[in-house]
Amino acid sequence: MANETFPYSHKVNAARVVDKDEKTTVTANEGERAAIAEAYDLDGVKSLVADLVLKPYRKAGLRVAGHITAELEQTCVVSLEPFVQELKLDIDRTFEPHSSRSRKIRDLNEDGEIEIDLESLDPPDVITDGVLDLGNVICEELALALDPFPRRPGVEFEGGGEEDADPSESIEETGKPSPFAALSALKEPPQK
Repeated sequence: MANETFPYSHKVNAARVVDKDEKTTVTANEGERAAIAEAYDLDGVKSLVADLVLKPYRKAGLRVAGHITAELEQTCVVSLEPFVQELKLDIDRTFEPHSSRSRKIRDLNEDGEIEIDLESLDPPDVITDGVLDLGNVICEELALALDPFPRRPGVEFEGGGEEDADPSESIEETGKPSPFAALSALKEPPQK
């Protein structure tokens, strides 16, 4: 995770979590929230708090578990009205130091393609130079949870276009031929 791709940084020394769990709360300040809002095309970020527990993982790794809560200011794609969305995310990820000797590409099959087992746990992410950037982790989790088409609760699309028409309506009722009627005509055997 390179810092250039994330708008928020909160670095911790991964080596300090050796034999016991460490609780930490990460709270983004106003400037950091503004940078996050700009990076993820939000109207604003009213609050962003991560209550996390850093746990030792294997020999030199870390496990990050906890909760992220955020209040995001967005614009509804249906009504174009601003609204505040509350997000509550659970996080549980593992990290290990990068080592070129200890890392093998084991997911490649004999054809050189990557095989992914959907039932297995995700492999650990990388700790770079003994530092884990919790800000980057928080931004990544937030970006994955964002709805690309935010809709204010209770707002429904009130269409009226052709895509909302009942496909069972006949040409006589609507005055227009139904595309589904044309497709069903293709399935029927020709009349003799």
